This record gives sequence, C-alpha cells and structure tokens, in this order.
Amino acid sequence: MTIENQVQIIDLPEMHFVGLYLTSPFKDHDPVRVEEMKREFNNRKGEIEHVIHPERYYCPSYSSEVLFTYLICMEVESLSNIPKGMIGFTIPPHRYAKVKSKEDPYQCIHDHLNRNGLHNDRRALALEIYPIDHPVWPDEAEVYIPLSEGQPEKGE
Repeated sequence: MTIENQVQIIDLPEMHFVGLYLTSPFKDHDPVRVEEMKREFNNRKGEIEHVIHPERYYCPSYSSEVLFTYLICMEVESLSNIPKGMIGFTIPPHRYAKVKSKEDPYQCIHDHLNRNGLHNDRRALALEIYPIDHPVWPDEAEVYIPLSEGQPEKGE
C-alpha cells in the first residue's frame, strides 16, 4: 500500500476532552517535560469521569512560529467534574486528513495535501490518538490534521 492510499479524509463530530497540557517555546523545548506530563496523566487518568473510549488517549496539539501546546486527554461525554489541575475543552466538528504510518505521519499527510490541493487549518487542533496499552510513536499513532474549507490564510 502506498502512502497516498493510507491517507483518508474523514469528518469527526464535536468531541469533549479532559486532560493535562503544557506550552513550550520551540527554541528551548525540553522533551523530558512531555514525558513527565505523560507519567502524571497515567497516574491520574482514573480521576477523569464519563470517559468514552478508555482503551485510547488523545494528544491534541497546536503550534505557532514560537510556541507549541501539547495535551494528553481522554474523550469524555461531558465536561462536568474536571479534576483539579486538568483542563476540559470541546473541539468542534472538523474535516481531517488521517493516517497511521510507520513513516513520519505528519509528512505523509502534508505530502498528500500538497498533491491534492488541500490545506491545513492552522487555527484548529491536530490530533494524535494512541492505544493505552501500546502507545508507540509513530507505529501505533493515528494522526489527524484539520483541513481548511477554502484557500489557506495569508502567510500559510
């Protein structure tokens, strides 16, 4: 199967998430902070109520030219009873390009977008979905890049 055939365009409905986050400058990023956040999440994920898919967790992310924000979350039915020190938020419905690949999934998707005249919605969150019992990057991660409805914004 070629990389082109692996990329799918799908619509995801509105989703609610509860979890932990960190924001870091690209220049001084310390990957150890992400690993520490993952350990804390694994220790505390049982505090999250109304979990829809206990077999997986989600890592939404957002980046700008200077900073990136990375989250580790569970999808929930509602945003009631958010544990202390965690964040709850809702992602609206979006169309995404999705891939699961042993190669760089982000590069696979961006190559597909470029070949097909599609554009990343840089204002929306990208998603990585991992199985709780085997969270291996990139082999087991599903990556979702949000798509814009029209032309890219100036500067994209």
